[in-house]
Amino acid sequence: MPQIDRYWLDDKSVPFGTFLRYMEKYYHPEIRNDNYDALVARARLSDPSDVGLATFKSELGSLLKGNREGIHRLAIVTAAGYDDWDTDDEFLAWLWHELYPSEPVPTSAVSESD
Repeated sequence: MPQIDRYWLDDKSVPFGTFLRYMEKYYHPEIRNDNYDALVARARLSDPSDVGLATFKSELGSLLKGNREGIHRLAIVTAAGYDDWDTDDEFLAWLWHELYPSEPVPTSAVSESD
């Protein structure tokens, strides 16, 4: 996989920047230093005052709904460094189930039969 510039690290206004920074900090196997369990616990706590996590969840939901405007096609796999999934969509659905097991995975408003 070719590496891309990690543009989301310096520019906090990039599309899905919070999601990408969280993936790099909490999930990427070479960077996270076993932080993933902390992300899971934080997500399941659902603290309404945790603005960063609320933004992360919103961005994850938007990505699951198919909104990828402004995000580099390799940004998710680069930030997360995943290797157990074939596509971003598979990874994102798995991640949602891990973090928010009692909530259905957000999907696009357009049905697959349309």
